[in-house]
Amino acid sequence: MPELTSLSDLEDVPHAEVFDERAPRTVRLQLEADERIPEHRHPDSRIVFHLVSGVLELELDGDGYELEAGDLVRFDGDREVSPHALEESTAVIVFAPKSES
Repeated sequence: MPELTSLSDLEDVPHAEVFDERAPRTVRLQLEADERIPEHRHPDSRIVFHLVSGVLELELDGDGYELEAGDLVRFDGDREVSPHALEESTAVIVFAPKSES
């Protein structure tokens, strides 16, 4: 049976887990205007970052990419990432485990 919910029903901020188990880890990121997450990495993951609402600058290894609602970015978790909300923003992020080759 599917579970129907909305992003706004997920209460934790800035990160709200979508699933109880974290494989694949999926979170809703909610940032206030001018809020920034410090540079960090997710080395065991490939990332899908989907901006649902707002405008956000996504820094990857020091390069800035301005995202608008509806934009989707895929990148390797080995990259330094730092999202910075230019206005109140909500994103859904999937951390897909890297396959062992």
